[in-house]
Amino acid sequence: MKKINLGSGPVKGENGWINIDQLQGADLNVDITHGLPFPNDSIDIIYTSHFLEHLDYEVLCRVLKECQRVLSPGCPLSVCVPDASKFIRAYMQNDYQDVPYQKDRSLKVPSFLLEDNEGVYKKAIVDTGSAIDWINYIAYSNAEHKYMFDINNLLAHLKIAGFKDVAPRSFDPDLDKYYGRNASIYAIGYKHSSATVNSGNKDVIF
Repeated sequence: MKKINLGSGPVKGENGWINIDQLQGADLNVDITHGLPFPNDSIDIIYTSHFLEHLDYEVLCRVLKECQRVLSPGCPLSVCVPDASKFIRAYMQNDYQDVPYQKDRSLKVPSFLLEDNEGVYKKAIVDTGSAIDWINYIAYSNAEHKYMFDINNLLAHLKIAGFKDVAPRSFDPDLDKYYGRNASIYAIGYKHSSATVNSGNKDVIF
């Protein structure tokens, strides 16, 4: 079984996974936005976690179509991305709690981030004391994010890319990291058995 993890970061894969990232340290160093170095219908499962939000809209659409190209018919793309709607809901409902932050100062934090030792990305914290700080946190994430998701547009993106039987999925402790669990959306889609790829080049569509 050929399993690939897209945007893994600079770490090696385990349990048969091939980690792919443009940073040195992954199993394959590839700029995914320029295509995947695999033939059509050659991969059994693709997993990606907290990577797609780092792509702008146009590139995101291309990458998902590329995933659809390399998957074998009937095989899944399993996705995890931040759930921007939770941060927006916390802002609209003013659902924050004060937590100790620096010396005598506190930080207003969305309540859902305080559950189950959620954790946050320290470099992305915005600290002006305003509730909108957390919208900036999820929208820009220290200038690393380019796109926001809710469950509806994540599922729509998968459908537009050609995936079938698209649906939310549950957190999978054997696959997903606990970090960011409460702030994430999980979804899955499958390449249809009759899917075709309109590409002049068998290996790369860009």
